[in-house]
Amino acid sequence: MPEESALYVTEFKLRANVKEIPAIRERFIDFLLSLGLDDSEKDGWKLAFTELVNNAIEHGCKDTPDADIYIRWWSVKDSVWLLAQDSGQGPADAVARNPTLPEDPLSEGGRGLYIVHEFADQFDHWRCARGYIAQVGKFYKRLNSVLPLNPEMDAILDELSDCYESLSLFDRMAANLLQDERIDRFVQSGLNMFMDARDYSAIHLELYQPEKNQIYHWLGTIKSYGVFGHVADEDAEILQKNDSINWSTRRNNCPFSEGAIYPVGCCVPLYVGDQIVGLIAVGCEDEDHVIVSNDIRNLRALADIIGVSISRELLDLEKDARKRLATEMHIATELQQKLLPTRKVIPEIPGYELFFSSLSALEVAGDFVEVRQNRSGEYLGCVIDVMGKGVSAAILAGIFRSQFIAYSYRGGNLATFIEGVNQALESQLEGATMFITTFVFKLNPESNSITYTAAGHPPALLFSADGSMRELISTGPPIGLFPEVEYAQHQIELSPQDRLVVVTDGLYEWTQGKDIFGWEAMVQWFSSNNHLDAETLWTKLQSKMLGARKLQAIEQEDDETLLILTRK
Repeated sequence: MPEESALYVTEFKLRANVKEIPAIRERFIDFLLSLGLDDSEKDGWKLAFTELVNNAIEHGCKDTPDADIYIRWWSVKDSVWLLAQDSGQGPADAVARNPTLPEDPLSEGGRGLYIVHEFADQFDHWRCARGYIAQVGKFYKRLNSVLPLNPEMDAILDELSDCYESLSLFDRMAANLLQDERIDRFVQSGLNMFMDARDYSAIHLELYQPEKNQIYHWLGTIKSYGVFGHVADEDAEILQKNDSINWSTRRNNCPFSEGAIYPVGCCVPLYVGDQIVGLIAVGCEDEDHVIVSNDIRNLRALADIIGVSISRELLDLEKDARKRLATEMHIATELQQKLLPTRKVIPEIPGYELFFSSLSALEVAGDFVEVRQNRSGEYLGCVIDVMGKGVSAAILAGIFRSQFIAYSYRGGNLATFIEGVNQALESQLEGATMFITTFVFKLNPESNSITYTAAGHPPALLFSADGSMRELISTGPPIGLFPEVEYAQHQIELSPQDRLVVVTDGLYEWTQGKDIFGWEAMVQWFSSNNHLDAETLWTKLQSKMLGARKLQAIEQEDDETLLILTRK
């Protein structure tokens, strides 16, 4: 383990995946370069690192992708140390103490340990509760001091310097934000200020989903967007895990598709909230430029400032959307109250008992029910369900009701009436995903006949006095979807005690425990309770649905509408 005098120990935890080795190895090489080691020593350590970690992955973790490996390195008293820990038991003690080169140097068995032993001055290994640990060290006459002569004071000064730079930059960017109304102008000016204060050649902004919203779309148009092309997917994953990537032509590890003209650079992720939405990178044309820790810290500070500004802008966007929605809902409510009055009078029909009721899940209802008497003494009824929300749904329902009222005065064929409404709405909707389902009927109380037509609506239920039941299915598709549709109409005779039940999907598409109540269960429920009067049926069904919602702590899921016509 590291000696106490080794104040700075670098540790990484990585998955047992050889693809993760290069990025961590580059960090280790940067550490060696800071100590002033020459290329031959650097190359030797690079090989030792690779063999040590490969052994941990292939033998210790047995190529199990979910297993974890721990890598540590440090320098102390003119020596360099590297440690690898895996979950296995390691090689036999005799092999570990005195490995030999296999007869075939290209074979796998024993080669890695032999290379490590030949390069290192000291090799230690032991087993513990967490698995196997291998540690190698090498001694030098003199290394560059990783720690300053007065480490505490220099660390404090560095920290204060970084804080001052970040605060100064933030102060200037905040003043700029007050002047710029658009986030794209603010971000570009912030990037420009950052570049003016430093000696980089170019700065790059990239978003992973530039078309996700209006804010990201604006940012995708600034001049610093996509300067280096796009980051490769695998490098984006490495960036997410390591929180930064340094590249250079010497390592041949530039992560960008068009970043080759900048031989040295670094990038950091761009966070909005707790989500990584993109990255910011800087590049240098001078291949001798060295990226140091201050570069990373300053770039992260810039990314944090931009991330906060984007978060604020997205919050404002969300607030505006909520305001628009609230205004739309207010307009829709007023519009619906005028076009679709909530206080409906249930007419008294000689020889019949009529009941209907509707309960909306939102301020603006998508269901509507009405029964009116025409000049001929017949009774026209409709139950509709609008697919859509807000102002547009209220307007659509209002258009249908206006046509329905006009038809009650004009008279004529029911199917022709529905065909005309469908033709008018389809031409106005122009392919929008909105439509109406409806069951429309005409009752002649003298002949006890009902003529009906239905457009994509759930089947009406006809219960006979003898206990039988049949479904009156739709005679055509929903209104507003297709032009030139021909709807059929049918006529039935009602005998004493016959009952017609018309519903909307809110009465059967509701959650009961882990399942949906469903059509068949609803039909069975009405069949079992058909002896009750209409109002009691409605009250009992509402009580059943309310009880299910309370058990699950959920709100009403859809509008609920019921019409029951019973011949006495």
